[in-house]
Amino acid sequence: MMRPLDLFTPLAVLAFATTFATGVSAQDFIEPQACELEITADSAIDWRGLYGRGYEVFEPGEYSEVVMVEIRHMGPPCEFFLTAASIGAGSRPALMGPSDMLYYDLRREPSGPSIFSPDFLGDQFSRISGQFGAGFQSQSALLYLTIPAGQAVRGGAYAGQPILRVFRDDMDGPDLLDEVTVDVSVPVPAVLSVELADAGPGVRAMDIDLGDLGRSVERTVFFEVRSNAQIVASVSSQNRGRLAHFAGAPGIPYRLMLADKEVDLDNPATTVSLNNTSALYQPVPLNIQIDGNENAAAGSYSDSVTVTFMVD
Repeated sequence: MMRPLDLFTPLAVLAFATTFATGVSAQDFIEPQACELEITADSAIDWRGLYGRGYEVFEPGEYSEVVMVEIRHMGPPCEFFLTAASIGAGSRPALMGPSDMLYYDLRREPSGPSIFSPDFLGDQFSRISGQFGAGFQSQSALLYLTIPAGQAVRGGAYAGQPILRVFRDDMDGPDLLDEVTVDVSVPVPAVLSVELADAGPGVRAMDIDLGDLGRSVERTVFFEVRSNAQIVASVSSQNRGRLAHFAGAPGIPYRLMLADKEVDLDNPATTVSLNNTSALYQPVPLNIQIDGNENAAAGSYSDSVTVTFMVD
């Protein structure tokens, strides 16, 4: 009996909300000769995901955290655009973890186009464009920090910094006026699930018919192990590696291999380390081998084997 253990476009103008400052007299400031822009945003995003634990490697859907952005204007009318880059992430925006990179995106809508661009000035797909009239004004927007599903990353803490830039866009060409960074942190929990391939979902035990023990026998069953961590398995045998006769006749020894590694069933504390793999899924074979026993007593023989999988 095996008992596994189950341990998450084209260029477009964004619709901004606009406010106007009031109650300021000419004596309080000098109107600038050129358009001036300032950008502010949430300084930090703690990305917790759908279940509040962080990025779930087995969760098939995407989840977004909102980033609040505000652009303030002073001076004559002007057009502007907003774009973004990821600091130190190479060609694709990524958060750095203990041993992996977790790719992420910053979008103008949850399922819309990305505003990341490898180009310092952005491009027609990444720019969010707008314009201001004369005077003190502000425009606010929501951006969506999204992490694509299905990434096979190890558990741990992941972090990175997107940088948001606002440019004045006039006849002389784009002019960077301000920029701001956002600290992003994402925990990734270590998860583990195990199924017996031949027993069906949720079934934690099965009987294995070894047939006629008078001749050599070999049987293999598979565990379906899904995890983003290093896994070890402990194996114990009720009869310490022997098939016991129902009426007390001498037992029949057998050999057991888990993940192609022989298990010492005489040691109840024996463990097996599974192969380290970057994949989320791996089939783990349990192989039973018995030499022929022509002179064994007639009757039924049995043993109970428990296999427990654990995150190392």
